[in-house]
Amino acid sequence: MFPFRLVNPDPSKPFTIGRKSDNLLQFDNLMVSRYHAVLNFTDGKWILQNLSQNSITMLNGKDVKTAVINDGDVILIGPRQLRATLRGADLTLLVMERENASDMQTIPLSEEWRTIAIPGISVSAKARICGDRNSKENSREGSRENRAEIKFTKSIVDESGKRVHTIILKNGSANRFESAVIGFRNNDLLIEASATGFDIFAQNLNVFAGKKQLLKNIDFELPAGEILAIIGRSGQGKSSLLKLIQGINSCDKQSIVRIGGVDYRKSEIRRRIAILPQDPPLRPELTVEETILDGARSSMDVKNFKADARARLEKFCELFGLSARQHNLVKTLSGGEMRRVALARELMGSPGLVILDEPLSGLDPYNSRILCTHLKQLAFLGHTIILTTHSYEALQIANKVLVLYQGEEAFYGTVQNAYAHFNTTDPQALLTNITQSKSAEWGASRNIREGFRPAENSNSAPKNESRYFFERTKLPRNFAYTVRITAKQWFRDKGRIAALFLQPVIIGFLLSQIFSDQSSLWTVAFAVILCANWFALSLSIREIVQEKDILRDKFRRGVSALSTLTAKCTLPIIFTMMQTAIIYAFISSRIPPHPPITLIACVFACIAIPATAVGLFTSTLSKNTSQANAFLPILIIPQVALAGALVPLDQMQPIGRALSSIIWSRYNQASLLNILLERKDDVFNAIFALAIALAFYIVTVILLHKLKKPR
Repeated sequence: MFPFRLVNPDPSKPFTIGRKSDNLLQFDNLMVSRYHAVLNFTDGKWILQNLSQNSITMLNGKDVKTAVINDGDVILIGPRQLRATLRGADLTLLVMERENASDMQTIPLSEEWRTIAIPGISVSAKARICGDRNSKENSREGSRENRAEIKFTKSIVDESGKRVHTIILKNGSANRFESAVIGFRNNDLLIEASATGFDIFAQNLNVFAGKKQLLKNIDFELPAGEILAIIGRSGQGKSSLLKLIQGINSCDKQSIVRIGGVDYRKSEIRRRIAILPQDPPLRPELTVEETILDGARSSMDVKNFKADARARLEKFCELFGLSARQHNLVKTLSGGEMRRVALARELMGSPGLVILDEPLSGLDPYNSRILCTHLKQLAFLGHTIILTTHSYEALQIANKVLVLYQGEEAFYGTVQNAYAHFNTTDPQALLTNITQSKSAEWGASRNIREGFRPAENSNSAPKNESRYFFERTKLPRNFAYTVRITAKQWFRDKGRIAALFLQPVIIGFLLSQIFSDQSSLWTVAFAVILCANWFALSLSIREIVQEKDILRDKFRRGVSALSTLTAKCTLPIIFTMMQTAIIYAFISSRIPPHPPITLIACVFACIAIPATAVGLFTSTLSKNTSQANAFLPILIIPQVALAGALVPLDQMQPIGRALSSIIWSRYNQASLLNILLERKDDVFNAIFALAIALAFYIVTVILLHKLKKPR
């Protein structure tokens, strides 16, 4: 996305635009006149007046001398673009900081290395001409086909994430970078700056959820920087298409979906897609600022994050009207504000494609208009946007509309052509006019509809001729940050904190009134272990499932599943050991043995670590928090039945003894009892308990890693 700024003209005085420094909006460019244009607020309207005699002043692509400005108008001052947002007398100008998305450099190459600069890529590079003997025949004749060789000082990555140091361009070929297209023709290197938005191409798209087919033979093509609205009645497949790109649904082998000319499953492309479901997953205990910066940490390079994240945060808060709410908790926001926060979070990494599922659902007309304005501004800044909608407000900002009926394409084209096809001029009546006959009529003529480009044209270049390259993204460190952000959520939940400290105190007090110096140490050990397992499981069993959608998005963007899981283990283990220590402190005053604290702490760790690992494993498998809670007794009962405390191991049935070997509390029971009886403990009790924890930990990492991969 190009850099931008927001300007708010004062209605009480003329707002001048030009090259000289005394203008209220100055552009330092020779194509802008010294006093180029002026905006005046007159009779309740903003009027644009052209003052230039020899330079460009355009409104929505047309030359103007004087014109009334309306909401959403695009103004061109020389090479500089401005987009107007109008709310009564309040005018906001969104100003593109860079002059033009199509700036072209032509760099003559020779066999000597020449330094080049690629827009949007901070890695320095140099280029030269190198020859290639095409065949034995041409080799005998001395024929050579010149190629361009581009070498980078640091490695970049291709669309699959493979590191590359050198790129070879054949004559007439081109490669795409995040903010530029580089081509080679007749010994000249052509570098054209471009918007970061991805163009989208889908052909013969069949979408499945398991074996059930949800969409059939969908074809559409969307240029970069445009908005596509997907409409249809409920249950027609709108969300299914978005879930395909998200990686939840799958498609068959005949389906083609290309984002920026690259298969949508390629890892680097997927990292640069922003996906907002109908109810965006947000952490309610974080502030607006923390939420948006959390998005930056999972999408921005560590150097860019340190240098630019705060400035981007301020700009997006200003753009989305969140500046006054930066330090408010997310749970205190309205529905419209929450969606704007979620959108700002996703945009911190400058995604090439923004996907929104029913973004206007549940919003009042005022907030719907605000969000639509922001989406139009994002398209103006270069983002490609796909949204599903039932709202006619979204149709007003869309460049293209895709109509779905019973899982098939019923129309694709401009909004105006959609009105003509369905015989209506009323956006609200458009959905009611979608019928089987209209869908069939469109299907019969789809291959010759206006603007459709056959697949053979879109894929005419050989697959390896044009590739997409990206600067390597090294994300900020994740472990300590995840521990810190999790701690903030825990400690801002007063009910949870009260439970963390009151629960062991109450249980410890009750147990202290039950046990005495006459009590069996076997039973004492079992009571402590059972409590510790309950604490660990109850603290960890919801930790993944309640954030699964957030984590899925983070892993898709490259955040490490290993460091995330390790961080998620940390607090449950620490607090489980603390809670267990509180209980033991109550009980120890009632029993005679007082073993070393270090030995007791080691046993507590061997209880907490396996139980936490199993809790997180269960949380990963669960579909929701209710299901996770339902697993708690199922996990606790084996610890009670198979630990060897109720029935000695040698008295169990063979199957029971076999099952007890994979129950960590069996080894915990033996260790704690040995310590209380002041006997030497077998080191294998600790090894086996930790081995069980490690096994569940490894499986959980694999499960989390799979979340980022498309089906």
